[in-house]
Amino acid sequence: MNFRNYLYKIAYYLRDSNGFDRLSKYLIVTGCIFSISRYTIMLGYALIIYGTWRIFSKNKYKRHRELVVFEDYLFAIKQKFYRHKYSVSEFRDYKIFKCPKCSQKLRVPRKKGKMVITCKKCGTEFRGKS
Repeated sequence: MNFRNYLYKIAYYLRDSNGFDRLSKYLIVTGCIFSISRYTIMLGYALIIYGTWRIFSKNKYKRHRELVVFEDYLFAIKQKFYRHKYSVSEFRDYKIFKCPKCSQKLRVPRKKGKMVITCKKCGTEFRGKS
């Protein structure tokens, strides 16, 4: 049996497999990082084995569901960081006041001195220094 026949057999076996997706890549890379330390080597090997198993799995529906759950989780984490980044950049340009009556948050430009702030929700006026 020559090398070409081996390649055909491997291609035939991988024909219906799930393939290499984001979750498999993340699992294998994380497993390689964890396998460097002797305290987390078993966890690293487990992640590498699971990521490889996902690549060769033929149950595409379950692997797709796992991928969707993973991407939703990753999206939630990214949103938290983006929201925090936005609030930090907003902090430089605006000062946030809270209405004493309805607790609505109001955004006022910085470096304008003392001013009268009017709540857009309830119409209460109060003084503040930006």
